[in-house]
Amino acid sequence: MAAFFLKNYVRLGVENRLKAKKIYTMVAFVMLIALYIVIFRFSAEDGEQSSDVSTRVTEALLKGYYGLLGKSGEVTTELVLLLEGVVRKLAHFLEYMAMGFLSYSIVVTWRNISKKGTLAVTLQVFISAALDEFHQYFIPGRCAALKDVFIDTAGGITGILVIILFTKFFCKKRISQMESPNFSQ
Repeated sequence: MAAFFLKNYVRLGVENRLKAKKIYTMVAFVMLIALYIVIFRFSAEDGEQSSDVSTRVTEALLKGYYGLLGKSGEVTTELVLLLEGVVRKLAHFLEYMAMGFLSYSIVVTWRNISKKGTLAVTLQVFISAALDEFHQYFIPGRCAALKDVFIDTAGGITGILVIILFTKFFCKKRISQMESPNFSQ
C-alpha cells in the first residue's frame, strides 16, 4: 500500500497529492485501529485459550513447512511444544512491527523523516506494549512480562526502519527520476 502510494505520488497534481495523502492517512489509521483491536482481543484471552491458539498456529506452520519441503511427516507434540514459544514471540514482534510501520508511515506522509517523529512513534509503540502487558496481568492464566515489552518495541522499531529504508533507497531515487525532464511514463 505504501509502495503504491509513494510510487504514484509525484504524478499527481498539488490538489490531488493532498487528497491522496488524506486518503492514505485514513486507510492507514483504520488499519492501525484494527490492529489495536486484534492485539487487545488476543491479550484478553485467558492462558488456556491463548495456549490453544498458539498450539494450532504452530501446528499449521509446521504442516505448511513440511508441505513445502514435500515431506509427509506427522507433526509431533514435542516439536510443537518446543516451537510454540518461538511462534508466540514472533507473533508479538510482527504485530508491533506492523504498528510501527503503519504509525510511522502516517508520520512520514505528512512530515519528513525526523528524529522527533521516530522517537514519538517508538514511544507510542513502547507505551502500547507496556499497556498490553499491564492488561495481561489481570487476565487469568496470563502474566505481564517485561521481555515481551522489549520484543514488541523491537518489532515497532523494525517497522519504523522499514519505512526509513524504503523511503531513503526507493522513493528518493524514484521521485528524482520522475521529476527529471527526461522522464517518460
